[in-house]
This record gives sequence, C-alpha cells and structure tokens, in this order.
Amino acid sequence: MADAPSFDVSLDGPVRLFTVDEANALLPAIEAVLARMDGKLARMKEVRELLEDDEAYWGPELQDATNPERARYVRLVAELEDVRAALEEDAGEVRRLGAELKDPHLGLVDFYARINGDIAYICWQRGEPRVGHWHTLEAGFAGRKPLPTGPRAEP
Repeated sequence: MADAPSFDVSLDGPVRLFTVDEANALLPAIEAVLARMDGKLARMKEVRELLEDDEAYWGPELQDATNPERARYVRLVAELEDVRAALEEDAGEVRRLGAELKDPHLGLVDFYARINGDIAYICWQRGEPRVGHWHTLEAGFAGRKPLPTGPRAEP
C-alpha cells in the first residue's frame, strides 16, 4: 500500500485514491479506531454536561479561587482537553490510513476515489458491511448514491 497512487486535488496536498476493495480492506482497522473512540466520546459528553451544570449553577463565581467547586471544575476542564486530544489522535490514525473521518458519532468515513473519471468520495457508515456508496466532493452524506455497477472506483 505504500506505493498507492495519490492525486493532488488542491485540498491539503496529495491524497490517496482508493479502489472499493482497498477501502473495504481498511474497514476492520477503521472499526477498531471507532470502537476505541466510543468510550472517549461518551466521557466527553459527560464532562461537558458536568461543566455546563457547574457554570450554570455558579456562574462567574466559579472562577473565584475560594469557590468550593473550583478545583473540581479545573480538573474537569483538563480532562476535557485530554479527551479531545485522545480523540484527535484517533482521528489522525484514520487520516494516516488515507481516509477521512467525517463524523465519529455516526461512524461516517470517506475515501477519495475516481468514479467514472471524476474525483469523488466512496463512503462507508459504521454498521454497513462494506463500502457501497459514493458522493461528489461537495455533496456530503446527503448526496450519497449507490456505487455504479459498471465502472468501479479506480485510482
């Protein structure tokens, strides 16, 4: 895979173009990353809710060093940053595989491909058995269409 072709689509430099088979071969690795992210996403939601509760209850007094909840609040803010960093590292692992993690909550992942001569995304959503859809670079998930049965996604 190190010799896989790439194509400069003027986004952030060269990107790898995938065949459907190549993208499907990465799904177990991507699923493993998403599974690791699940607990972190749940904890991030919990921590955000705790912070919002503290902020709503205490307001500006929460910033006062004598506030009894100040130390807890500071710990939660630090934990939130740690969880965000860990999630970004997980997303970076997906990017290093050549894919784009569009939504970790829904498990939406795109792979650059050539569809009928045009650069597009072939896409997968967690729970699907394989890559089976595509959309233009501009369309997003709402523009998903079944992969063509004739020409296949080719680099």
